Amino acid sequence: MTEGTSRRFLLKTAAAVPLAFTFGLAISPMLRFLRPTIKPLDLLGPSDQPAPLKEVSFDESDFPEPWTCLPFTFAQTYKEYNPEGMEVRKVPGFAVKLPTGDIVAYSRICPHLGCIFNFVKDHDEIAKGYNYAFAERPMFCCPCHLSVYDILNGGKVVSGPAPRPPRKFDIKKEGTKIVIASLEAGGIA
Repeated sequence: MTEGTSRRFLLKTAAAVPLAFTFGLAISPMLRFLRPTIKPLDLLGPSDQPAPLKEVSFDESDFPEPWTCLPFTFAQTYKEYNPEGMEVRKVPGFAVKLPTGDIVAYSRICPHLGCIFNFVKDHDEIAKGYNYAFAERPMFCCPCHLSVYDILNGGKVVSGPAPRPPRKFDIKKEGTKIVIASLEAGGIA
């Protein structure tokens, strides 16, 4: 290596070190912006996604016939900047046995404005109370703004201002036990 080359290398290195240090300091705040509950420089830390606080489970015998609907409350924890380090949110839900024998579970929070909707079996009540005359089976119906959801078709909105179906719970079967495992990600609207 010649003397000119080593001097050039030394000057480039001397200029690069402060730049590398500056960019290194900028990475941590950017990561904290993307994951606000991450500890400084904890790149491989656990996910800060919501987690169930306790298990909600039913037995298959709790659903003796099609259209059996059982209410439940699903509690999940969210990491937060508070003294406890988390916040617990309780989400009301319905577990319903479909005529196909499948069991589905949905959040009872209406995606329109966050009201709590009902499970309505009576076709006349759906037609008169919720202004939807085409109900051939039980539906989820929101009393606030009259949104109606077809449970048999994945919670599809069939009437009202709701922009999408309600959030769905993931269900795991363990023998005859039915476990409500987690809630579909997303907010109210």
